[in-house]
Amino acid sequence: MKMNLAELGKALEMVGMPPRVLALGGEAENSWCVNQASDGLWEVFWMERGNKIDLVRLATESDACFQLLGRLAYTQLAAGAIGRL
Repeated sequence: MKMNLAELGKALEMVGMPPRVLALGGEAENSWCVNQASDGLWEVFWMERGNKIDLVRLATESDACFQLLGRLAYTQLAAGAIGRL
């Protein structure tokens, strides 16, 4: 199974992530970002004050999408925004 940025956006909407904290395919302050770096690797991180916090670098767009989806779906689940733990 593979995922791209458009599919990730739809999945994150389904788990209740507000679009204002997402930068899919780019970078934005106070946002979760998924972006392809100049060396071809994909990066997943929280951008704050110009810093990439909790940076993870992955080989494919799909791996990066699943990485962020897993992080944020768990966060929403733990916060009680979806389902129950």
